[in-house]
This record gives sequence, C-alpha cells and structure tokens, in this order.
Amino acid sequence: MDAKARELHFSSLLIDCHVDTPDRIVDHGEDLGSDNNLSHVNIPNMRAGGLDVAFFSAWIRPEMIDEKQSIKRVLQDLDAVKQLCNDYPDDIEIATSAADVKRCFESGKLAGVLCIEGGHAIEDDLGVLRQFFDLGVRYMTLTWSNNNNWADGCLDPPKHHGLTDFGVDVVKEMNRIGMMVDVSHVSEETFWDVLKVTTKPVIASHSAARAICDHPRNLWDDQIKAVAEGGGVVCPTFVPAFISDEYRKTHERIRDEHAIAGMSIADALRGYKGSLKGSDAAKMAEFDSLIKQIPIPSFEVVVDHIEHMIDVAGPDHVGLGSDFDGVPSLPIGLEDCSKLPLITEELLKRGQPESTVKKILGENVLRLMEETIGA
Repeated sequence: MDAKARELHFSSLLIDCHVDTPDRIVDHGEDLGSDNNLSHVNIPNMRAGGLDVAFFSAWIRPEMIDEKQSIKRVLQDLDAVKQLCNDYPDDIEIATSAADVKRCFESGKLAGVLCIEGGHAIEDDLGVLRQFFDLGVRYMTLTWSNNNNWADGCLDPPKHHGLTDFGVDVVKEMNRIGMMVDVSHVSEETFWDVLKVTTKPVIASHSAARAICDHPRNLWDDQIKAVAEGGGVVCPTFVPAFISDEYRKTHERIRDEHAIAGMSIADALRGYKGSLKGSDAAKMAEFDSLIKQIPIPSFEVVVDHIEHMIDVAGPDHVGLGSDFDGVPSLPIGLEDCSKLPLITEELLKRGQPESTVKKILGENVLRLMEETIGA
C-alpha cells in the first residue's frame, strides 16, 4: 500500500454499517479481543484495518419467531457486544450517538453501534421496539429476506404488498425515537412504502447495486437515487452472491440442483447446517463443498459497486456495509476487516478525490447519524 493511501486511510473515520459478529460470540464463544479466532471482525483486525466503528447486528433467524426465541436472541447478542466492551474497556465502547462516535475516534478508541437485522424481532410490539432503543439499538432492518407480519422481504412471495398499517406505525415510531430505518432486505414494494412514510433519511446498511448484479437483495438505480434524494446513505455489501452475477448464477444453479427438503432460506444463503439432520446434513456438506469451488470475485468488484453508486447517488450518499461474519465467503482481498485499506487504495487509483474517499469511509454515515439519531 502506498504512503498516500495509507495516510488517508488511517487518518479517516472508517465505519462499517453491518457486521454479524455477535453470532461469533454467542454461537461460538469467540474472544474478539484476540485474533486467535475465525471472526472477520475482532479488535486486532479492526486496529490493523483502521476500522473505527462497527455496527454490530443482532441477526434474528426467521424460525426464531415460531420458537419464541427472537427477543431472547436479541438480548443475547446485545449483551455479547456489551460484555466485549466490558472485557476490553480501553479498546472499545458502545456508541449511541454521533457524538459518541466522534469522541471515540478522537481518543483512539474503537466504537460499536448496536443494531437489529429483521423487524420480526420486535414480535409486533412497539413497546419492544422502544425497549430495544433504550438498550442502545440505533437501527433496525425492517425485514430480513423473509416476510414478517407487517412488511414484505425481498425473497418471499408478496404477502402484504409493502407495509401494513402497523408497518407504517413502526417506521413512524422509529423516526420519532431516533432509530435509523434500514431498507436492506425489504421488497421493492416495502421500500417505496417506507420512503412515502419516513420523515427522516434512511439507510441501506448492506445492499449492492442491482444494475451490476441482478439479485433481489440489491437496489435498482431509482431506489439508490431515491435514498439519496431523501438524504440517506446506501452501503454496498461484500457478499459474493450479491456483487457478482457470475457467482450468483453459479451459486443458484448449484443450490437448485442440490435442493434439500426443509432447507431454510437462511441455510441456503449462508451455508448454515443447524436446522439439517441425517441425510440432509450430508447433502448440505456436499453443497458446501461445491459452493467453495465457485470462483470468488475480487475486492475490485466491491469498488465497482461503490463507484456505480457514486455515479447514481453522488459522493454524499454512499458508505460501506460489509456483512462480515454473516457469510461463508468474501471477495479475494477482503477476507476480513484488516484488509479494508485496499478499498481506499483502489478508490484513489481510480481517480476518486480524497474528499470523496473520506465521505465513503465514514463521513456520510456520521452525518446520517447526526440527522436521524441526533448529534
């Protein structure tokens, strides 16, 4: 890495708007104060990659609703991040405002912002939403890829055709209390309903450009532009199936050819085997082996998405949302958060101004936090 890129990268505020790292603590008991683990995000890697702020997501599997485990799981994930901060108080703390982020950055301390992925986690109760806010949650992804009782996700057949009346109430309440509304994972109809209702800018915390990779998890250019026109920020993800059409098509073909009865969307997308038993577990192992043979795109493809979004939305409305620790594979060169300086170096090589790079790395999201959560 050349000296100019290094200086710019490590002097800039760097925010990753979506990591699923709480899973690594709760499900695998990993100590994120050490680099002796499989986590993409841990304190040593954050230091090495100049990652100053991570939005730690409590991802709630859809089946947890039926198991009546969703609220418990949110609490476990939030507690895991808070205990990490308690264990390493000189290194990292919870940030609940833009002022907290700035203070941590200026003092050289890392910051963790709490968030929830999947609005089904509130179990259709605005009181639960408010309690999560009081516990420090600063954005909620309205759906995962599944539908919930008040909004449609991007992969299920339409059920509500957008937001229900209660879904409208959720968005309004999030606006009122100062919780950012995240439109990643939602269906197109839900997306447009949200933009009709919200009075504050929204975030797409980990969504790539559908013009480059035609996956329903991604956003079309008119959606990207609409987020920008409302003052929001779109953060391209690093997930290979969402950034590369070649990878996506091969992944979908293998998945369809090796369909497993009872395999959930979560299992198919993320390679988890938890809900599979017996012969299905063996099939999933074979599926995993085949998936690992798909050529993985390089980190330059992520930068392609960033530049496309800059062209569509302008430099003031693009951030980063890796999905570290939420995927079985990552682009070559971005295997964990210690490799993030490559993005800065590549943007500079492509002629992006230093001022634009600093906005992408963190300034845009900090501004969004000030406007939605409060300074």
